[in-house]
Amino acid sequence: MYDVVLPTARDCMTKNVLTFTPDDDVFEAMAKLLENHFAAAPVVDEDGKALGMLTEKDCLRSLSNFTYDDIEGGKVDDFQSPLKVICRPEMDIFGVTDHFLDTNFPLLAVCEDDKLVGVISRRDTLRGVLELRRRLDLARRKLEETAGRQSDRPRGIESMQRTAASQSPAQLTRLMGRKS
Repeated sequence: MYDVVLPTARDCMTKNVLTFTPDDDVFEAMAKLLENHFAAAPVVDEDGKALGMLTEKDCLRSLSNFTYDDIEGGKVDDFQSPLKVICRPEMDIFGVTDHFLDTNFPLLAVCEDDKLVGVISRRDTLRGVLELRRRLDLARRKLEETAGRQSDRPRGIESMQRTAASQSPAQLTRLMGRKS
């Protein structure tokens, strides 16, 4: 019906990503999440391989390990969530959406060859959905214009004569598809 290229994770993802290592202090990680207004950030090893995700919920869970007298903290590795799904850069917006519906993470890791290349958030995905809508509307309009031009054109010689007799030069130019 329409020839439309679907937006991909690569089109929608954020490339400059806040990340943590498993050995980072969980309180410092919390501070960075708050400072950057992020709901989560990936946890990576020294080679950039995605290991997990530290979410706000994980950080809240850390409180259950403390007492009023002993708020020690811990390492990110002690609290991170395992990655349930990973997006590939070429995954289309439908696949990304399915992953969001299968997990409660506020963002997903985008990995290529097991290395983190970006993250995609729910908000990024919504932008991708709107971009798809824009592309579909544009394709539909082009298809309608093409169909309209073809159906307006006279088909036989008699039809051409009738049309020519009833049209102005400008209308004839539009109908015949020629510019003077």
